[in-house]
Amino acid sequence: MNYNLMNKLKMKIILNCFILTAFCLITTSCSQEEVKLKQYYIDGQALYKIHCANCHQENGQGLAGLYPPIAGSDFLQKNKELVLCSMRNGLKDTIVVNGKTYRQPMPANTQLQALDVAEIATYIYNEWGNEKVITDVKSVQKVLENCKK
Repeated sequence: MNYNLMNKLKMKIILNCFILTAFCLITTSCSQEEVKLKQYYIDGQALYKIHCANCHQENGQGLAGLYPPIAGSDFLQKNKELVLCSMRNGLKDTIVVNGKTYRQPMPANTQLQALDVAEIATYIYNEWGNEKVITDVKSVQKVLENCKK
């Protein structure tokens, strides 16, 4: 990824977090947990667009039988630890998503830190996985430590 593009994205994330926090404090009495969830969601959405959307698409629908959908995915619901591990370490196994077999390997994103994985997971599970909670960085760290490499 282009260094300047990454810096611009980081600045956008910081600005978004600041705006979100200010908006929340001005308009309502958001709890710290609500602010944190919104921050994880926004940051996760930006990271998803960089690291995941090329294959899984911005709408989470996947790509024409090559890459599985995330939106409405039964695999997402049943395999959260594997999903978290796959974000950083990739996936070479054949998987079945919503009854369809996918054999295309998922590349590793070894540059992703536990916080990045937590934010992406918060975004995808809140957007497409019927969750309304944070995927906490501490739990992600534990999962990543136990991933098969």
